[in-house]
Amino acid sequence: MGIPERKNWEFLEEIWEILAASVSGISGSLLRLEENFSSCLARLDGRVLQPLLQAAARDARSRERRELLAALAGRLHALQEFCHENLGMLRESCHENLGMLRESCQENVGMLQESCQENAGMLRESCQEKAGMPQESCQKNAGMLRESCQEKAGMPRECCREKAGMPRECCREKAGMQREFHTLGKGERLLGLHLQYFVTLANFVVMQGFEQAANSKSDAWGPQGAALPEFLRDLPSEGSLARALLAAFQEPFQAHVRSHRRLLARLQELLHEESQREAVAAVEREFGKLESFICQVMDEAAGTKELWKSLGAKFTDVLCVPERRLLEDSRNLPIATGTARSERLLLFDDVLVLIQGNSFRSFDLKLVWVDENCGEKSAPGLHSLRITTPEETFVLSAKDAQTKAAWRWKLEQAARQALNGKRDFPLWGRSGEGGPAPARRFFSYAFRTEGRLRGATYEGEWLWGKPHGKGTLKWRDGRNHVGDFQEGLEHGFGIRLVPRRSEDRYDCYKCHWYQGKMRGYGICEYGNDVVYKGYFKDDARHGFGILEDFSARHPFKYTGNWERDKKSGYGVWEDKERGERYLGMWRDDHRHGEGIVVTQAGLCYQRTFQAGKAVGSGILLLEDGACDGNCTEEPGKGTPGTHCGHHMQLDLKEFPVEQRWPGIFQQFQEFLSSGCKEETEEAFLGFHVQSSKELRRSQEYLYCQRGAEEISWRSEEVPEEPQELRGYLEKALGSSLHPLGKLQRALAAAFQASYGGGGANRHLLPMAQLEVKFYAGKIWEFFQGLWRLVREQRGRAEPEDAEPSSQQGSSLVLPLILPCFYPELSMLYMLRHQREDSRYCQAIVELSLLPDLQLLEFLDVQKHLWPLKDLTLTSNQRRSLIKDKCFLSATECLQKLIATADPGEKLAALRRALAELELSACRALGRHCRLPMDDLLPLLVFVVARARIQHLGAEIHLIRDLMDPTNQGGMLDFLLTALESCYEHIQRIRLQPKENSSSS
Repeated sequence: MGIPERKNWEFLEEIWEILAASVSGISGSLLRLEENFSSCLARLDGRVLQPLLQAAARDARSRERRELLAALAGRLHALQEFCHENLGMLRESCHENLGMLRESCQENVGMLQESCQENAGMLRESCQEKAGMPQESCQKNAGMLRESCQEKAGMPRECCREKAGMPRECCREKAGMQREFHTLGKGERLLGLHLQYFVTLANFVVMQGFEQAANSKSDAWGPQGAALPEFLRDLPSEGSLARALLAAFQEPFQAHVRSHRRLLARLQELLHEESQREAVAAVEREFGKLESFICQVMDEAAGTKELWKSLGAKFTDVLCVPERRLLEDSRNLPIATGTARSERLLLFDDVLVLIQGNSFRSFDLKLVWVDENCGEKSAPGLHSLRITTPEETFVLSAKDAQTKAAWRWKLEQAARQALNGKRDFPLWGRSGEGGPAPARRFFSYAFRTEGRLRGATYEGEWLWGKPHGKGTLKWRDGRNHVGDFQEGLEHGFGIRLVPRRSEDRYDCYKCHWYQGKMRGYGICEYGNDVVYKGYFKDDARHGFGILEDFSARHPFKYTGNWERDKKSGYGVWEDKERGERYLGMWRDDHRHGEGIVVTQAGLCYQRTFQAGKAVGSGILLLEDGACDGNCTEEPGKGTPGTHCGHHMQLDLKEFPVEQRWPGIFQQFQEFLSSGCKEETEEAFLGFHVQSSKELRRSQEYLYCQRGAEEISWRSEEVPEEPQELRGYLEKALGSSLHPLGKLQRALAAAFQASYGGGGANRHLLPMAQLEVKFYAGKIWEFFQGLWRLVREQRGRAEPEDAEPSSQQGSSLVLPLILPCFYPELSMLYMLRHQREDSRYCQAIVELSLLPDLQLLEFLDVQKHLWPLKDLTLTSNQRRSLIKDKCFLSATECLQKLIATADPGEKLAALRRALAELELSACRALGRHCRLPMDDLLPLLVFVVARARIQHLGAEIHLIRDLMDPTNQGGMLDFLLTALESCYEHIQRIRLQPKENSSSS
């Protein structure tokens, strides 16, 4: 009866052992590992670290070592906190799993006891009932009962096993979650803490901290440090104390990492899902890298420490820093920089040091480039490497290719890691890993050797030892340059500030640079409120430029040509204070040669100047156009010549239009001759940078404006047919990004400076009119050059006889550029016809008082041509009092003459007005016919009077001067002559008194 009961209890004990072993598996191992490691950290902190920290620091090196030891203590305490945090979580998890196992086992034991008692009762009853049966039968029944009991006992056993498996699986699942949370979830933090600890430990080793601590004279062995000798009392001799201390700080941590790695390997074996196995394997690989890193970083620290021991104090005082590591020594891997035997090359993780005798040179690895192409510097029979630095280039020579390859790889990897700001993990990676250092870099460097950059600091992009790209260059005297660099020189757009010695101000140059010097278009804002906008060459103003003084003392503006930073050639000077303008030749900042002076009073005189002074006689023209003879003094400074009374003009032979503004055309010609290369395009067109509000204000000048809709002219398709040229030219001239648009804006600025504003004078009209025509011809000439160049670059043959002639091209361009010059040009025409237009306007005012029919009668218009049928009257209107109703459509067409600057469109408006006039006359006649000029001219006078066009004389003169030569002698020329006759006729009209007019 007791057999089943005893066997069930034995099985329960077996289950308990299995479950306990499961719980105390990986999770238990991890718990014990962390407990042991935490205990080791506590002993190391209390018995070794704290006594060492209590030692007094007697010199600078001792203080530095103490600071490193304090940092090491901080790293150790961080690891302690991490261990304590994990220990709490691990203990709580294990206790929870064990409690679940106990509850489950107690429940199963109770179920088993009840089952055994029930089976025992059944057996007793059966035995008592069959007691009287024969012995054989009893034996048979006993066997059956025994089998039945065993069968029934097996049922609770299987049930117990099944139920026992449930908490086992649950415990394993929770334990797995706990392990993942600790080792996997916090693996990155654990790795980081170990990395920081060993880097700090290596720094302490490099500074020979343990050697100082092991010294018997160290304060660590005093009364306050009694625990330290007790901790190390079993060591054989004092000479090994330093190594023992190092082992105490290194080996427990390495063992901790190895244990974690073994636990991760066991966990990987227990997992079945591939994704889980791969995640654990990734963490295990990181711990493997950490093991390699620890070995490498400690080996480097030991090698660096031995180097500092071997070098003299002269080198170590400068070179020895805790974070610096020796990567290679030319005594271990032979390589030389020359023939001197005393040379020694040391490669650290941040600098390359070349020792020569008692001196050395160090080179920051961030600015060290390695190249196999040594050129002529390579010695025959040697394997050489060229080392390039910002201020020096030298060659390293090895005796075999393997040594050369090893040095090159280490130099490249060290430079790359220095640029990244961190070492590799592990330090050198696996064989073949790690690419070369990039050729383009960003760094700051202070130049020390002789040269133009001595004392300057450059921060920006580098390429092979030279500033290349965008950067900032600052000198000690206050100068600084921000912009583009190429091969060590300022090249491209840049902004330079130059302090003024006498004032607390700066000269600001915003310019294009070429090989270290200003060249191309730029803006200079001087500290004395003077601004220059124009072209530079070799750091001097050269070519076309505008210099303007905005100060209140003596404001002026010069627009013209420059040579070697001085006004030279043709230019315009405007004295805003005196209201005087000079147009003429210059040399060495002085008026020299023929010139014209225009005063605020309207006087205009032409003189010859030498070194800024007027010499000889000249021509003085009064405001009304009369000549005042040959003047010998400037107006207002002497007695003018005899008043001759007749009208004269300026002698334009002294100012050939071809010699005006050579600087503008020269810049375009150079750009065209260079093939319109992109690297020279912006230097010619002007910069378009919007980096600050101040820079944008400087770019408000015509050269630097651009619209959002503009695109590069290079992407435009060159027109194939002549009829497409107008549209292309119109778009090109309207774009500030197109060379032709740039040229037009520069010419417009020069034209406005010459003939606009308060210095406009009627005597300058012939000069201005010739200039505009010349501009059209030059723009067409340059367009032809661009056209041919673009077609050549695109591989297209030039079509034969498809391009218009020079005269046709000029006529095509003139209407397109005229709107840019029209305000100043039209003002000159108005000044020229001021008297005539005044008489004309007075007559127009008088004629406007007359009703339409009375005016028609006054102008002797034939009554059968009066457009009475076109008049629509209301009930309260009288036909005789109607005004501005007759020939209304013709009047409106003629008024459009002043709505455009194009002479051709003005003539077209005149032709439409005449057509409407004839149409109205034909309606009055009731038939279609051609009117003779005797009948048409009075009608045209009526339309001109009702159109009330101001400055009609100026308009007619402008059309006559700038109309297409092909229209001369044609119908449009005839219509313009008719309009001119009407203008002259209206000037002579004088209305009679009202009573005479009424009687007539």
